[in-house]
Amino acid sequence: MARKERLVHAHCDGVDYTFVPAGRITSFHLGGPLDWTVTGLDHGPRRLHAIAKLSGRAIRALSRTYLLDFPLVYGMCFGGGDMTYRLTHSHEVEVLSMSSTRSLDDWPYRGFPDLLPFVPLMLASAVPRSYADFAKRFPNLPDRPDGQLIVCVPPPATIGLSLWGSADLDGVTIVFDCDLTTATVHSYNVTT
Repeated sequence: MARKERLVHAHCDGVDYTFVPAGRITSFHLGGPLDWTVTGLDHGPRRLHAIAKLSGRAIRALSRTYLLDFPLVYGMCFGGGDMTYRLTHSHEVEVLSMSSTRSLDDWPYRGFPDLLPFVPLMLASAVPRSYADFAKRFPNLPDRPDGQLIVCVPPPATIGLSLWGSADLDGVTIVFDCDLTTATVHSYNVTT
């Protein structure tokens, strides 16, 4: 049997979590629609992208937020910069800051889709590991994250879509640094 691509990597409370395609509908996924209302800082005209959705069913610490779902959102068409948002109990993604609030027609490349392919995920592994060991797989991560949960999404090879065009070869990885006490997420990218 072929090994499934590891699409989402997370680290929380000394545990390294890895998610792979599930082949069936599950409560967490890569891509798909962002079914939360987006409020806060005005931006556009393109929408933010749902990169992944996780839940406390896989990462127990997410249950501390009292949110059933934990969407990971990124401004793919906004110059690849960083943004900060807060999740609310009323299913709102409240955008607090963005390095660029104006989307670009040709970023990350011309014709980039409004939705990433929907790929249901399953937990492949949950292994005790230090953050320092986790961070070795993703060059240029901070020495210490600000939040309790850090999630990395490297460029996928098997979902039928390039995230960054030719920059996929540079290993551009989307990072979500999540403060679970305030349900605030700082999303940005790193590269080799």
